[in-house]
Amino acid sequence: MGASRKLMTVAGLGAAATAATAVGVRRRGEAIASTTDPELDPLLEAPGGVTHHRIPTFDGGAIHVAEKGDGPPVVLCHGVTLQWDVWSPLFRLLAADHRVVAWDMRGHGESAAGDEGVTLQAVATDLVTVLSNLELSDAVVVGHSMGGMALGRSYIDHTATARRRIAHGVFLATSAAPMHPVAHDPDSIRHQGAVAFATGGMGARARFDWREGNLSRTLLSLAFGVRATGAAVEQLRSMTAAMSPESLSEASHAIVTHDIRSQLHGTGIPSSVVTGTLDRLTPPRHARMLADALGEGARLDLLDGIGHQVMQEDPWALAELVRKRSVSPNVA
Repeated sequence: MGASRKLMTVAGLGAAATAATAVGVRRRGEAIASTTDPELDPLLEAPGGVTHHRIPTFDGGAIHVAEKGDGPPVVLCHGVTLQWDVWSPLFRLLAADHRVVAWDMRGHGESAAGDEGVTLQAVATDLVTVLSNLELSDAVVVGHSMGGMALGRSYIDHTATARRRIAHGVFLATSAAPMHPVAHDPDSIRHQGAVAFATGGMGARARFDWREGNLSRTLLSLAFGVRATGAAVEQLRSMTAAMSPESLSEASHAIVTHDIRSQLHGTGIPSSVVTGTLDRLTPPRHARMLADALGEGARLDLLDGIGHQVMQEDPWALAELVRKRSVSPNVA
């Protein structure tokens, strides 16, 4: 076969592969958009009757906080690219008998980063600022993904305040280790591509345009397990699209360099680790390492068939766990 013919063959195969990929993305995106769940989808809608606060940060920024309800406090810390109302299902399930508090992490939603930028140390300080400003004590604090990393950082950097304010910490779909593949762990190795896609490229975001469409739906569906509805994926897409590339670059750097495994043990705060068996972004191996780092008494709960977006996929299981921890915080 001549060189020109070989080139034509390769070009033809490449074009065919591209066309097949485009068809696959279109079909996948359309399938996601048409998927509904009559029980789950209504819970995703932002709750009414919410009180909003603006709390200044230590470095000149401002934290937007939303709260609803009375009773034992529950504080919800979201992950990278998200906003406070990703917790809407927990507000709807818990606010009848709990004081539910959620906030936009600095650089996300309506919260402005101060001079320190979007670092885990700064977010951890923001967390204790929220707890102190709202005079919350004996709180169950749920930290999802980057929010869970900041929760762990608060255990280390603000141990006395954390012990005084937090009755139980729930580390949800998160890690105490750097976000790179763990050697010899296929689940962890596979997660790296999902991380890169779901955040648009660690460190730079690659200026991906997260407009509504089949490509963004398909990419963001990697953050879910088997229960990804069109409404849930759209909620994630719109929040991701709203985040500035600069803030995401800072947050991404914080995530990939995060490692507190050697520092968590002995902080003395009752804690649980919860993740989905189909979490591609922080796979179960990361959850096991985190539970080991927290030490004896830390419970590990794996939710079958659930991905990274636990609060959007199985809010009932998460709400039940929070209720148990608010009643018996010392029981892992």
